[in-house]
Amino acid sequence: MSDALTLIEAALFQLKAAAADVDPMNASQVQLTVNMLANAIDSARSGVSPATVNDVEFALNDLAGIVRELSAADADRIEPIVKLLQEDVERLKESTSLPVTVTTAIRALQSKLKARRAAIEKQTYRPEGAPVEELPHPPQDLRREAVPLRQQLASAGFSTPALDGLIADPESLRFHSITEILNELDVIVG
Repeated sequence: MSDALTLIEAALFQLKAAAADVDPMNASQVQLTVNMLANAIDSARSGVSPATVNDVEFALNDLAGIVRELSAADADRIEPIVKLLQEDVERLKESTSLPVTVTTAIRALQSKLKARRAAIEKQTYRPEGAPVEELPHPPQDLRREAVPLRQQLASAGFSTPALDGLIADPESLRFHSITEILNELDVIVG
């Protein structure tokens, strides 16, 4: 287990103690987000990867949002622990980040997907009788780029159901499925 994860677990212990005394009106929301964070940290304990760190960061962001809604007394007690957790998660994130080659490949694929999506949208609004322009980046070409990318992301612990759809059936690539892939990749690269 990494030093950063050990620090995160120590801060989680402090957080649980501080959260136990939250105003009863907000207690259930706080406990829910603390439990989500604890579950994400438990997952990371069995294997730290970019995907598990992503899950921890997501749960921590949910908790930070709830803390902003608390009374001043409760927030003053919990917010420093959340800030500490955010710093520790940032360090963990830096140590487990995806290789530059993978993030570059993701950005290149996203760029092509955005160009295709924009062309599809433009076709929707073309004047009646105007010639249909060929769409850029044929689905088969996008699939060829997606296959090694999916393998690299899977080895980093990410599941990619939208990208898997492109790989399984490239001819079904449409405006909305492109948006799903783009959103999925955005979550991965941040």
